Amino acid sequence: KVIRLIRVTRIIRLIRALRTLLHQVMSAFRSLIWALLLLLIVIFLFAVLFTQATTAHRMHEGVELEPVQFDVAVDPLIMYWSTLPRSMYSLFMSITGGISWKELAHPLSDLDQAWVV
Repeated sequence: KVIRLIRVTRIIRLIRALRTLLHQVMSAFRSLIWALLLLLIVIFLFAVLFTQATTAHRMHEGVELEPVQFDVAVDPLIMYWSTLPRSMYSLFMSITGGISWKELAHPLSDLDQAWVV
C-alpha cells in the first residue's frame, strides 16, 4: 500500500506540472494571437497608404485604373502596390524575407522619397 501511495503522489505531481505547463502554453498562445493581430493591423494601415499613393499617382498620370493581371512586364508600381491585397501581400513578403524591401521601395521612390523613408 505504501508503494501504491507513492505512485499516486508522483502521478498527482506530474498532473500538476502538466497543468501548469499547459496553462503557460495557452497564455503564450493568447499573446501570440494578439501580436499577430497587431501585425496585421500595421500591415493593413501601411498597405492602405501605399495603395492610395499609387492610385493617386496613376490618376494624376492619367493611367487606366483597372487592376492588371500579374505579368513580369508590368510596371513594378502596379505589380506590387496597385490594389490593397497586393500591397498587403508585398508588405508581408518583405517582412518574412520573401522579397527585399529595396526592390519594393524602388517603385515608391518614383512617387516621392517620403514613401521610402
